[in-house]
Parts: sequence; structure tokens; C-alpha cells
Amino acid sequence: MTQSKLTFNEVLISSATNPISSKDLLTRLEKLYNELSEMEQDDVDTSSLNRVKDDLINRKLLRHTNKGVQAYVSCCIADILRLYAPDAPYDESTLQAIFRLITLQFEYLDDSDSPYYQQYVYLLKRVAEVKLIALMTDLENSGKMILNLFERFYALSALKGFDSENLQPFLIDILSEVINEVDQLDMKVLKLILNKFLANSKNLKNQSTIKVPGFDISLALCELNVDKLSRLITFFFSEMILEATTNKNDSSPTLYSESDDSDDEISSIDVVQLKKIHTLAVELWRYVPEILTAVLGLFDTELEAEDEIIKTVVTNTISKILAIPTSRVNFPNTFVSTYTNWLKKSLDINVVVRITWVKGIANILEARHDIVADIAKGLMKTLIDTNEKVRFATIVELSKMKPCTFLERLASQTLIETLLKLLREKHSLIRNEVIQFLSAIYDFSVENELYRDSNLTKKIANHILNLIYINDNRINEEVNMALFEKILPFDSSSQNRVSRYLFLISILEEKPKTALYALLKRQTQFSKVILHLLSILEDEMNFEKEEMIGRAVSWISKSFTDPLVAETCLHGFLNMRNRRLNRLLHFCATETTDYDTLVSSMKEILNKVNDPKIVQNIDLKTLGSNSLYETMKLLLLICSNICFNVDNVKELIKLNAEGGNPQIEYVKETLDQISQQVPNVMSSCVKDLCEKINSQSIHLDTRLLNDTTDLGHDLRIVFNTLISQGSNIKPNSGFFNNLYAYATEGSVLEAKFAIKLINEAPPETKNILFVKIVNSIYPLELESTYFNTHLSALSTLFICDLFAVDHITEDLSRFLAGEVLLKNNFENGTQLDEDDSSWITDKDLYYEKSNKLCLSKILTMKLLSNWLLSLEKENTQEVDEVSKPILSMLSSFINRGGEIVSTGDTPSRYCSRLRLHAGIQILKISRFSIYDKLIDQRRINRLVLLVQDVEFEVRKKFVNKLKKLLTLKSISKKYLALIFMTAFEPSSELKSQTSIWIRSLFNQQKTTSFQADDHLLFEKSFPRLIYMIINHPEFKELYISFKASDEQSVSDKLKELATFAITYISYYLSLIANADNISLLFYFCQRMNQYKPIPLFEHDVADKSSLYFVSEISQATIKYVAKNHGWSVSLWPNKLNLPHDLYERLDKEDSVDSNETGFVSEKNQDAILEIVRNKWRAERSFISTKKSKKRNDNDNINEYAKDFDHQEQEKLKAAKQRKRKANSRTEEDENYDGRALIEVDPQTVTTRRSKRGKRINYTED
Repeated sequence: MTQSKLTFNEVLISSATNPISSKDLLTRLEKLYNELSEMEQDDVDTSSLNRVKDDLINRKLLRHTNKGVQAYVSCCIADILRLYAPDAPYDESTLQAIFRLITLQFEYLDDSDSPYYQQYVYLLKRVAEVKLIALMTDLENSGKMILNLFERFYALSALKGFDSENLQPFLIDILSEVINEVDQLDMKVLKLILNKFLANSKNLKNQSTIKVPGFDISLALCELNVDKLSRLITFFFSEMILEATTNKNDSSPTLYSESDDSDDEISSIDVVQLKKIHTLAVELWRYVPEILTAVLGLFDTELEAEDEIIKTVVTNTISKILAIPTSRVNFPNTFVSTYTNWLKKSLDINVVVRITWVKGIANILEARHDIVADIAKGLMKTLIDTNEKVRFATIVELSKMKPCTFLERLASQTLIETLLKLLREKHSLIRNEVIQFLSAIYDFSVENELYRDSNLTKKIANHILNLIYINDNRINEEVNMALFEKILPFDSSSQNRVSRYLFLISILEEKPKTALYALLKRQTQFSKVILHLLSILEDEMNFEKEEMIGRAVSWISKSFTDPLVAETCLHGFLNMRNRRLNRLLHFCATETTDYDTLVSSMKEILNKVNDPKIVQNIDLKTLGSNSLYETMKLLLLICSNICFNVDNVKELIKLNAEGGNPQIEYVKETLDQISQQVPNVMSSCVKDLCEKINSQSIHLDTRLLNDTTDLGHDLRIVFNTLISQGSNIKPNSGFFNNLYAYATEGSVLEAKFAIKLINEAPPETKNILFVKIVNSIYPLELESTYFNTHLSALSTLFICDLFAVDHITEDLSRFLAGEVLLKNNFENGTQLDEDDSSWITDKDLYYEKSNKLCLSKILTMKLLSNWLLSLEKENTQEVDEVSKPILSMLSSFINRGGEIVSTGDTPSRYCSRLRLHAGIQILKISRFSIYDKLIDQRRINRLVLLVQDVEFEVRKKFVNKLKKLLTLKSISKKYLALIFMTAFEPSSELKSQTSIWIRSLFNQQKTTSFQADDHLLFEKSFPRLIYMIINHPEFKELYISFKASDEQSVSDKLKELATFAITYISYYLSLIANADNISLLFYFCQRMNQYKPIPLFEHDVADKSSLYFVSEISQATIKYVAKNHGWSVSLWPNKLNLPHDLYERLDKEDSVDSNETGFVSEKNQDAILEIVRNKWRAERSFISTKKSKKRNDNDNINEYAKDFDHQEQEKLKAAKQRKRKANSRTEEDENYDGRALIEVDPQTVTTRRSKRGKRINYTED
């Protein structure tokens, strides 16, 4: 086959004899360029190219100043090299000149308007396609030419006119060929490639989608040359890490990064370089993970380094690597050792390393789910880390996660329980962060049906609201913020607001629900103070205005974390004298303000107090600029009626009217709360409730009595609103007439409040209806469907209008005693098994047919108690006649465990309810002084049985009722000692609540109100407590056993006896004793040696020795406590007598000298002291745990009181039960001559268990 030959034969070199103009030269070169470009490499006679190839490398052409000449010459030489391949027709020096010219032409590729642009593109493509650049890599000193080529190409890619879409692939091919051909790539070239990854990381950090110029080139080069660059990069990394860690600050070039403005305040150059090289590793992993295969081995070594900075940087690096979502290499599976070492950093000895490990977790969990289990284990360690900074960092990191990610991937039961414990963390920053995080999770869960009904949602709400019981202003602020920002957030839709509130109420347990109601009630209290404050501010004629304002502001400020800051801010706000702001604050504090007005007023106030122009003249002293805003924000939250707003009430009334609403129970409960706390808001809606009550009164006969949707709550709401608003609400006479149906044929609750409402009717209407009701329901019929309804009506009538029922009292009392209290008239199929010991809830009590008999007995107790209450102003003789048998009956229920029926045993679940209600009725009766005298210490001692009842609900409800009445000062101070009988309480939660209440009330003794009454109230209860101890049935049994013991067993008996008494004493002292009163308590113990206890029963003989025994061990305990605290026990300067109703002074000759007589032998004193020491430590440990919530050094998470285990308690109770059988009826006190309510056999005794599980005989009087 014939080879083609070059036909071009024109002269290209200008000479003196034959000069060639630039124009002619360009024409000739273009002709040559066109012919050469069309020639094929395999079909050319290279000998025909000899003249041209020599002319083209002439200096006159290679160094010609005309750009066109240079372009055509470069293209022609490129084709010559192509046609001569694989052998180059030029020597090395010539090739150097050629490649200098060729690379120079690449600079003009950004100018598409150049007349030679096509030649530049042609040249680029020829060099790339034929791989001509390989010739350059073989040249001597090619390093500089290669660096120049890389720099030119990267600079070209950054130019705006460069057609990167079409031409950049050729640049990449050329540079890739260079990398393939060289044995060792210059470090400057490698850094030039890698710096684009660093520069691009800055864009990613700023969330920019614009790529750094040249980044695509570097990425392509790394992807095309993984093997070659992997070796080079490994060497590069090792050198750079070595340089950074040995701090060689020489003139060698460093990595360039636009991220030098990082937030890390580290100025050392070695640290900056170390961070840069690791940032580069992250970016390389993001795009070309295969290239780092060998580099990861270096990271493994760094993880095991001793230097904190190195470990911190590499830990952060691996966290970022793991957080890259789509990587072609699975890091944990491929680099097992490095991954394992990284996981161990959660327990690293350096705090900063542990924090660094934590800070990368959120991004990792958002990106992947395959290592969740490993991450969760590490988080469990950091959540309970001994360093608070690590715990705080962990919570902050969890907060960065999307709630759905946390719930789907991380929310294990163990982790949740740990977070809930951290709600009681002592460090406020951690606690606040946990509250915010969990409340955000709650907010998300409630809005998401998938998580709405989860156990986690319930736990979060309950635990956050339980924080209120810590009684700390800072915690209260945090809870308020969480409540109104996340748990019950602001929403323009009243339907949504009410729905969120009802859902919250439905999942709250009793304790947190009470806390919520307390918070909402406090809003009402604050609103009244704010309104009062604003009224003072507007009263120009009040000369005491400044003093009154100061007192009000001081009172408000006491509820803030920093009262001084709050007081300064509030004074500053008021001193602005801004009528607009004051008016807006008035809107917020007014209970009846509609929701939209309330929210807009709050927003405007907060916007203005946050405006420097408006508050610039306020003197806030040295407070922060945000102090006023934060103070006013909290104030608005705690004084505004947000939840019980009038718009919300309208929505609740609408829901209340709907039949079959699944939330009707909580709707009624909420309306009931509103009627009690903010009756003003209810006044506008009472009319709707009255209409509903009227409309349903005609349908009572078709309704089942166990229907929980009865109108009892509605009637109570109307009643609460009516008595609070007085003449502002006037139901018509028709409404009162319709109440007759509810009183006679309604439910128990309906009958109760129907009677109460009728009592508010005009006198004539009231009298007629009461007579009509009594005539309709009396005499009572046991078989009647409405028997309990009629009992409820009569019981309420005794309080409202005794005259209406006075003529039936004697017959009624006999009937109820004989037919209800002393008989168990079970209906067919309703008698319960004796083993059925489950607690009867209030709902079950009122609406379950099987509990009808139990409810009848309870209503009878209430009726008889109400009879006493209605007689409290009558003559003493009549009161005595009625009260003695009723009090005896109530005491019998307590003393016999709820069982006073001789035949047909009362089910144990009934007994629990009956003895509880008997005790509560005694407390209610004792509120009146005339009856308080009749309730002596004998009856009070019986109440100890309820404080220490085997049934948890009995103990809890009775103790709570006792605390409430003592707080309100409704009952005598002689009941105070009862509260200390909770010393053996097995429920840590109930005991903790009681201890907190005691401390709180004790601290109030310093207030004016207590000083006016009795500033030594708790101290004076100590002798009463000791009297209760020595008369406790279990103590008596132990004391008798001790006295009768022989020498071998006396020591053990003494320890058992002393332990029992010291438990109560140490519990009392742990709550009450202080440096000021320790001498007084010791004085009381010494005074007991001059007294003897008055027997509970007249025929008994006083046992002085037991008193003196307890007195002596009490003195020992007090001395130990004083010594333990460094208190001085001195002589009490005043003279105080022991309670005269409990103690009787001894004759002078019988008086006991405490210094001479010892009731504890010397050989047993050490044993007693050891018991004192152990009990005191136990009590202080319990109090300290509940008060300060501290944990030990190994685990700084605050412990919280564990919930009482009801199931275990039920099992214990079932094991303790026994059938109580009595041969005949008995009376607890003395036979009631005439109108006897109960006829009893005094020989009957009932055996019950004390709360300590020991069987005790509770003998009758």
C-alpha cells in the first residue's frame, strides 16, 4: 500500500534575502497545519516530513512574537510528534523548548473570541489524545515543567471564559497521563491537587453548592489514579503529620486552606497543620475513600497517642468520616481496629477527647444506622460521665438530632431512663438542656401519630412536671419554659390547644397532674398581684404608692432564680411609665382576656422590651442587655391565663356537649378545675351548661346509673361558679326545679351537687324543693336502684338544711347502722372473692355496680358525719349524745381494719376503702373545736393504723389529707405528731414527699403567721410523738417481751426494742433538729423524768418505765446528732410543760433524777449507740438523696425516688390477709344508751399486720 507524503513545500524560515511577512507566514503555517492534521499516523512517509520538522523547531518560529504563529507552530509540531510516534524526532533540549511553547498556548484557552481559539483547542486535544505529554515527563528537569503545567491548568479552570464543560476532560487526561508516567510526583504538585479538597471543604461548611474551581480536576485525577496517588498520599500524610507533631516550622510549603478562620482558638502552627491534614483526609474520604486505605493505619496510631491534641484531632476526623452518608467503603467493616479504637474514645482519660467523640455523634446517626448499637453504648457512658462538661456535650449533641432519628434509632429504654434521671442533674446547664431536649421530643411525638401513644411520651411529661416538687426557682423557670414552649405550645387554633391539653391530662399520673394544676393556679395568684400592682401605679393620690409597689415587686421577684435581678428589671419596666405597655400587661394578667388579644399583647411587650431604643433610658445598672427581656418573658408566662383561657373554655364546653367523646372524662375534669381556679372565665359559659342540665333532666330514667358520662361534674362546675360569682349569675326557677330529678334519680355525684345548687336558690324555692325531695326518698329502700343516690342527697341535706331532715334523724340513724353498716347485703352475683384485694378507684367506687355496697357504707359514714357537722353550734348535751356513737363507729372501722360485720365477711377491698374513709371523716369532724375535744389521744393513736396501713393507697390518701388539713391549720396541732409515724414508710416516693412537706412547713415557722400562733409548733410535737411511740401496740409487745426476757435473750430484745423507737426519733430529728432547737428537744426528754404518761384507758395503770426508757434513748440520740453536727446542747433557759392531756406531773417524792437513774444498763449503752449511729446515717442518707439529689463520684447522675411497686405491695397484702370473723357485734368505745348505732361484744379483737410486717393485736377499748 502506498504511503501518503507531505505535499507542502513552501519556505517557513524568513531570511535577509527572502523575508516573509507575518501574514504570509500565517498563511503558509495554516496550509501546513491543515495538511498535517489530516494525515494518519500509520499511513505517512515520514521522510517527506524531514524538512518541515526541522523548520518548525527553528528559533525564529519557536520564539516568534505573533500569537498566531505560535499557535500554528505548536499545532504543527504536535502533529509531527504524532506522526513520528512512538519515536520523537527531536533531541531533549528541543523537546524542552517545544513543550514550553505548547504549555504557553494553553493559557489562551479562556479567550473564545481569539482568532486562534480553534488552534488552541486543537492543540489541547492532540496533546491529550496522542498522550504527547508523556515525552515531557522523560525530560531532564521535567519537574518544573510538570508543576508549571499543573499550575497553568488549575489557573485555567478558574477563568470565567474557559469552556470547562467541553475542554476540562482533556485537561484531566493530560494531567492524569503525567501522574501515570512519573515515578515520583513533586510534593508541590500533590499539594496543588489536594488543596482543592481543602478549599472545597470551606464551601461545604458554609452549605454552599458552588464548587471550588479546579476541584473537579483534582477529584477526577484521584479517581483515575487511585493506586498511584494512594502511595503518594500515604507518604505525604506521614510526612505532614510528622512535621506537625514535631513542630518543624521551616520554610517548606504548607497546605493551603480557606478554613483557617476556624473557631478553634489554637494559634500553634503545628496544630493548624494537623487539623488541615485531617480535614483533607475527611474530604478525600468523602469523594475517593479508596485512596485512603493505607492512611487509616496512621490514624490508628494517632488514636493510641498520649498527646491530647493529636487524639482530639484524629477522633474528630474519624467522626466526620463516619458521618459521610454514602461512601463506597464501609469504614467500620474495613478498618475494624481503627473503628474499635475510636469507640474507646468515649472513655478516654482526657475530657477534651471524650467531648470531641461526643460532638460527632449527631451527624453519624443522621447518616447511618448500621452502627447505632455501638454508638448507643458509648452515649450511655458519656451520659453518666464523671465530668459535667462531657454530660452537657452529650445532651447538646442529642439535641442536634432530628427527633425522628432519635426515636427510631437511639431511644432505647436504658437510654431514656438515663435521660430522665438527668432531669434532676445538679448542674443547671445540663438539666436545662435535658428539659429542652426531652420537651422537644415530646412535642414531636404528640404531633406524630406513630409516637403519640408511646410510653416515652408519657414518661417525659410526667418526669418534667415532677420537677416542680424540688421546689427550686431555677427549675420552676425551666419547667415553665418547657411547658409553654413545647409541651403546651402557643397555637392559633383553640381546637389544637385544647386537644394538646386534654392529651397531656390523659397521660399524667396523679403527682405530676397536681403539679400542673399548681402551676396553673399560680398563674391566677400572680395575675391578681400584677393587676393590684398596676392599679397602685395608676393611683396618683396614694401617698404610700412607692412602698406598696416595692412590696409587690419584692413578692413577685421571690419566684425568680435571681430575685435581685428580677426586682431591678421589674422596677425598670414600671419606671418606663409607658401607658401602652402597662395596658398590654393588664390584658395579659386579666383572666378573661381572649386568646388572640393575650398572645398579641405578650408579643408586643416582648418586642418592645427587646428594643434598645425603647429601653435605653432604663437604669438596669450592671445587668445584661437581655435580662429585662428574659424577666418579662417569664413573668408573662406565669401571670397570663394561657391554658384556662376563655376561648379554650368555649371549646371545652363544646366537647362536653358532644356525646360519645372519648376524652369526656378529661374534659369534665378540666372544666372542674377551671370552675375552681378561674370561675370568672366560666361565668360566660354557665348558661350553656345549665341548658344541657335542663335538657337531660327528663331522660334520667332511661340512663344507666353506672354511666360515667353523668352530669355530676357539670353540676359541680355550675355550683363552683355560682358560689364564686354570687349575684352575677342567676339561673331561672325552672333550672332549680329540674334539679329535683337529679337529686332523686340521678347518680350519686349528681344528687350531691343538685342539693348544693338548690341550696343557692331563693329561700321559698329551696324550702319547697327540699321538703319535696325528702318526702320522695324517705323512708329509704335498700332494694331501690337509687338507694345510693338517696343516701347522697340526704347526706348533703344534713349540711345544707338540717331543718329539712331533722324529723327523720333518729329513725334514719338506726336504719343505717343496722341495715347498712352492720350488714353486708350483697345483691345476687355481686359478692366478691375474699382474695380479690385490688384497690377500688374513685371511678370504680361510684360507677361499678359490684361496689354498690361499699359505696353505701361510705355514704352512710358521710351522712352521719355531716349530721355531726350540722350540730356543731347546738347545745353541748345534744352534741354529746349524737357524737359519741358516731365517733365510736368510725374508730371501730379503723381499729378493725374496716370489718365490723359479724356475719358475711366484708371483702378486703371494701375494708381498705372503709377504714380510709372512716379516718378521713374523723379528720373532717375534728376541724370543729366542739368535736376536737371529744377526739382524745386514744382515737388519734388509732389513726396511726392508717398512716401505717398495709394498703399503699390508704396510707397515701390519708397522709395527703392529713398534710392538707395541717397546712390549712384546719385541725389541732395535736395531730402533727401523726405525720412522723411515716418513719417506717416502705414507699420511698411517699416518704420523700412527706419529708419535703415537713421541712417546708417547719421552715414556715419563722414567718409572722406562725410566730403569732406557735413558733415552736414542731418542737412541741416531740413529746406527743414519744407518747405515740410508747403506746404503739408493737412497741408495747416488744417492751413486754424485753422485760420478760432472760439474760441470754435480753440483749437481742433490747436491740429490737431500741431499733423500733430510734427509727421514729432519728426520722424526726433528721427533719426538725437544728442548732437553735436541739437544746429544747433535749430539755423535753429530760422533763419526762418528772412526768408519767396518762393511760389511754381509765382502768389502766401508767407504765412509767417505758416512757423513761424512750426518754433515755432519745437523749442519747440527740447527743449523737448534736456531736455529729457540732452543735452545743445547753440548758434551756425557759420552762415548758409537757402536754397536759398526755402527761401527768409526778409527786416530788416520785420524781426521777435523770442523772442518777439509768434505764439502759452500761453494758448495753454501746449497742444502743451503734443503733443510733446506723439509723441516723440511714435517715441522713435518705434525706440527703431526696434533698440535694447528689450521686457518688463514679456516677454523678442525680437519683430520683423510685415509684412504689404496687404489684409487690399487692402480693404482700394478699399474703397478710386473713378472714376476720367475729361471733357477735362489738362497739369500740362504750355502748350508746338509747339511740345505739352499733351493738358490740367488747371481747372481740382483730388481728392485723403493722407496716413492718409483724402481727400485732389491736385490742378493743
